[in-house]
Amino acid sequence: MKGFLGLSLSIALMSLVQPGMGADLKVITQNQYLGADVAPLFAAPTPAAFNEAAVAALQQIAANQPAERIKALADEIVKGEPALVGLQEVFRFQCTDLAPPVAGQGCDDPSTRDAFGDHLQGTLSALNGVYVATAIVTNLSLVVPLFINGAAVQVEVVDRDVILARGDVTAGPVDFTAFQGVGICLKPSDQGCNYSVVLPAPSPFGSILIERGFVAVDATVDGNAYRFVNTHLEQKDPTNPFLSLFQAAQAMELIQVLQGTTPADRSLIVVGDINSSPVDPLILGSVPTPYQQFLGAGFTDAWTLRPGKLPGLTCCQLEDLSNHKSVLYERIDMIFSLDPSEKVKQARVVGATVSDKTPPPGRGLWPSDHGAVTAELQF
Repeated sequence: MKGFLGLSLSIALMSLVQPGMGADLKVITQNQYLGADVAPLFAAPTPAAFNEAAVAALQQIAANQPAERIKALADEIVKGEPALVGLQEVFRFQCTDLAPPVAGQGCDDPSTRDAFGDHLQGTLSALNGVYVATAIVTNLSLVVPLFINGAAVQVEVVDRDVILARGDVTAGPVDFTAFQGVGICLKPSDQGCNYSVVLPAPSPFGSILIERGFVAVDATVDGNAYRFVNTHLEQKDPTNPFLSLFQAAQAMELIQVLQGTTPADRSLIVVGDINSSPVDPLILGSVPTPYQQFLGAGFTDAWTLRPGKLPGLTCCQLEDLSNHKSVLYERIDMIFSLDPSEKVKQARVVGATVSDKTPPPGRGLWPSDHGAVTAELQF
């Protein structure tokens, strides 16, 4: 009997420890890539040059097989089975003919028609209902009149960052507008917020504001409470470090918002394309980069807890995604945790090996110009 009681006591003590041991959270951050370089649009000096650059971008997007790429990106999620997913550059391209449609022209032009579609709906369809879109922030919503093959059309372009939750995970969007505080969600957008500092891009029709944003959910996974945040910061420009100040200001705004709104009883996870590498120097010699800001605010870069010394490169393949071998050269897609993890398991970059390409084998395209990052955090 004494031995039985001792065994029972040991089992009881182990059960008290079990919740802490079982606090594992698997997540993934994935930049889906719009499918083309849009920089030539903002360098176009005239409306005619802008139209030409815009049509060329649509042709590149179509050539990059968005439907096939979205299926390949969804496969990455299915294989990893994360509880929560942060998606960036989740685009929708919609075309409307402004005159009676003509076969082979306008929206039906064969060189551009495959560019049109909703990447979010394609993702959810490929995931077969296993994941749901729990929170969205819209960063860009633009209607552009164009001529495609001589026909007048109107193209709607929408860019979003999205959080997906696995069907068995309880998750709901965080309403940042409900918080009272200076600088908290000055520009609400869907269930998220756009940053107050925005990079204006020139065009023949005037400046276009390239919005960036953040969105969050409160989630419960295996009885543990998390706040999961997804963002996409402004790009850096090594040739013009002044432009990198925009991403630095956005990172500072996000960190301040999270510090002022995150409950103490929730583990805080931030994922996304922060466009900032651990090796980037101070901006203009004195301003901390986004990566440096997150570490300075007490966040842990999950990749650094991974066993081994793999570089974890995530950016970037060629714009047309045609390179045979991966040419990823820097690590800018991150998983940050404010609560220090005991360990990080299965941290890896996915979508970055030849076997991850779209069909046919050996001749397909990379799913994105970014590799996705997945990790299982153990608290």
